[in-house]
Amino acid sequence: MKILRIHLAPRKRYRVLVHVEGQEPFEIALDVMDRSGIHVGTELKPVDLARLKEDDTKWRIRQAALHFLSYRPRAEQELRSKLRTKDFPPALVEWCIDLLREQGFLDDAAFSSAFARSRIRIRPRGRFRLMQELLQKGVPGAVAEQAIESAFIDEETSEETLATAVAIKWVERQNPEMTKALAIKDFSPEREKGRRRLHAFLGRRGFAPSAVSSALAAALDRAADLCTSGV
Repeated sequence: MKILRIHLAPRKRYRVLVHVEGQEPFEIALDVMDRSGIHVGTELKPVDLARLKEDDTKWRIRQAALHFLSYRPRAEQELRSKLRTKDFPPALVEWCIDLLREQGFLDDAAFSSAFARSRIRIRPRGRFRLMQELLQKGVPGAVAEQAIESAFIDEETSEETLATAVAIKWVERQNPEMTKALAIKDFSPEREKGRRRLHAFLGRRGFAPSAVSSALAAALDRAADLCTSGV
């Protein structure tokens, strides 16, 4: 089969149409064509044609993967799931995952570490919630656990410290009536309602029970301080 004509595909950047003798034209990436060395007049065997089309599929998978990664870093399993929604052949998806790992675009340990540190700095979470979020992204449990442990060490903090900071900020956002209720030393329905709300809020953030207890105590003290200062 001889290549009769090659031209840019209409309205598609970096794609070309290849016209082959006795065949319907097929589309491949310009980069794939350049690397293959084909040109007008090249004789193709069926195996050559199949290889060109497979190389183009690989090119499209890698481009799709890099597109997903351009928005934010991703775990291997998360990217794998994204690529599978595009109906690419599973074997070639795995080829792409292996290639990107070798090229340094995928690293679950580095991804997990950066994710955990970001959460600690910007959206504080307890270890349990961090583990849940990383597992949902497909990070292996052992990798996630090590990353979370390292993140707390690197950030020089603890769950208790984070939970306390979160609880105090929560109190400072409340209206004066809630602040006064939390500042009351004796039992009252309003005080218990506020405590339950704060307890549930910290629980949703995945903080351990011991961290929640110390944070609650600090939050109530902060509420008392705000009332005393008239804020």
